[in-house]
Amino acid sequence: MSKQQGILYEQVAGKITALLEAGVLRPGDRIPSVRRAMEQHGVSLSTVVQAYLLLENQGLIEARPRSGYFVRARRR
Repeated sequence: MSKQQGILYEQVAGKITALLEAGVLRPGDRIPSVRRAMEQHGVSLSTVVQAYLLLENQGLIEARPRSGYFVRARRR
């Protein structure tokens, strides 16, 4: 993986995190599909997958089989 790609997936994850923090995306909301996010951000499929994995590992989103990715409820 190139340094540029690492920066890109972190940028995509950062944009989604900003939407979560601003309350634009709320717990239970579906976030864009991987393909839609690829189009919206102008990045490759693998970049979006890496960004979503990062967000998933941070506990911000969750993958639901055959349904897509959703915002997780915040733990207090």
